[in-house]
Amino acid sequence: MLKRGVTLLCVVAVSVMTLTGCSWTQKGALIGGGVGAGVGALIGHHSSKCDPCDAALIGLGAGALAGALLGDLIDIQNMRALEARVAELEGMLAARQAELDAKTKELAAAQARIAELEREVAELRKKLGEVRVEDGVIILSLLGETLYAPGKAELTAQGRATLDKAMGVIREQFPDREIVVRGHTDNQPIRYSGWKSNWELAAARSLGVLHYLMDKHGVKGENISAATYSYYRPVADNASPEGRQQNRRAEIVILPKRVEKIERPG
Repeated sequence: MLKRGVTLLCVVAVSVMTLTGCSWTQKGALIGGGVGAGVGALIGHHSSKCDPCDAALIGLGAGALAGALLGDLIDIQNMRALEARVAELEGMLAARQAELDAKTKELAAAQARIAELEREVAELRKKLGEVRVEDGVIILSLLGETLYAPGKAELTAQGRATLDKAMGVIREQFPDREIVVRGHTDNQPIRYSGWKSNWELAAARSLGVLHYLMDKHGVKGENISAATYSYYRPVADNASPEGRQQNRRAEIVILPKRVEKIERPG
């Protein structure tokens, strides 16, 4: 009987190890039943008042019940751990979704801004000619020959008329926008005009446009500035006369709308 109890215990234990599809409640019942049967058989074998078979059956039932309860407890703990992991993953998913939503909104805003710029540039090209977008700003490019006499910084009559036309469109489409006037030259050295270098010539020309827009068109000083680039930002090859002509230019740069006004001291 002792050998039978031990054998039963071993058989049950080995069987449980192969039952990978069973729950811990089922495994616990089988393990507990086997252990209980083996222990009961041992007790019955050494007791004169208890039949070994009866003791083994009693042990089987008690062990199965205890094992099932223990397995059920393990199942509950595993389920709680799984639920915690699911909650953690759901939180991570929600965070990633929030990031994706934010990026989607940023992309939509950027696309809307690009579409707005394309519409604005198309309208300007219809009315003024050479217009481009660079680094998120609108640039109106005017040839130097249109604005100035060769080597001079004073605006010609044609130059003033061109700026009048440009400002009419700018006031209509971009009221109260900040403007930067940029002066550019070709790479030919100064010989006869009396300027120290192309830096001074480009600066004088951009300032001439600035003063005209302020004096004639009432552009506020806080909304306009001037810059000089000499010959360091060409748009064409300076090796040809045609390229140098394109590089001698003044640019009116229309900046994006400001989010908020900065209060300047009076």
